[in-house]
Order: sequence, then structure tokens, then C-alpha cells
Amino acid sequence: MGFLKKLDKHLEEYLCALLMGIMCLVTGWQIFCRTFGFGVSWQEELARYIFIWLIYLGCSYAVRERKHIKVDATILLFKTKGRFVLSIISNVCFFVFCMFIIYGGSLMLQTAVNKQQLSTAMGLPMWIAQSSYVIGFILMAIRLVQDVVKQVGEHRRGEDVVE
Repeated sequence: MGFLKKLDKHLEEYLCALLMGIMCLVTGWQIFCRTFGFGVSWQEELARYIFIWLIYLGCSYAVRERKHIKVDATILLFKTKGRFVLSIISNVCFFVFCMFIIYGGSLMLQTAVNKQQLSTAMGLPMWIAQSSYVIGFILMAIRLVQDVVKQVGEHRRGEDVVE
């Protein structure tokens, strides 16, 4: 499997695993430090920002795996062609929502960059933390497009799109 194909297939998994490991180490170190009375405030802030990144990367992973929030009961009322159409409509609506969030988030990010806002404890530029949802929704939009292409292929082969 080529590098790009492997990255496409496992990007969110690798990033989430890495961030989860870092978050666990930082949180564990914070617990150790507090136990012995020399807690550091930046550890909590770093763990919080990593957690936010994990949320949006996890959402992208869920979209790739078709495990995102949806109403299965409605889709199951239809036959194969109806399921395909509803699934495509659902993905298009979700894609439009992603574009709306990306657009609004980009405007907010531009403000954070222009004002050169810094986080309180670490002095980290706030655009790094705030870009999590923009990047997360960009990844979700890409995964939605990939899913529509995959569903069209499945439909042409006569497969049911609902897993």
C-alpha cells in the first residue's frame, strides 16, 4: 500500500492515537505534579486543547467509517435505491453544513490571527487551538465527498449503501 493511500486510510487514526498518547502523558504528569504540590497551569491548558483537536479529528474518522450521527430507522424504511438517494441527500446536507462552518470558522480564525491572541497559561497563539474545528470540518467535507464516490460505486455494483 502506497504512503498516500495509507495516509488517506489512517490519517485520523494516527493523529488521534498520537494526540491521545500526548494528552495521557501530560495529564499523568499533571497528576504527579499536583500530588507533590508543584502543579503547573500550562499542562491543563495543553490537555484541553489536545482534547478539542481529538474531538474534531474523531468526527472526521466517524464520517469516514459511516458511524456519524444519523437516523437509521428512517433509511431502513426504504429499499436499496431509496436508501442510496437518502444517503446521498444526507451527505450533501452535511457537506453544506461543513462548508458553512468552514467559512464562518475561517473568518473567526482570521480575527484571531489579526489580533494575535495568545492563550493564558502557555502563551500559545489561539489560532492553533481555534483552527481545530476548521481543519476538522475540512477533513469531514473531504470524507463526505469520498463517501459519495464510494456509495455511487456501491450502487452501480448493486450493493446496499447502508451498513
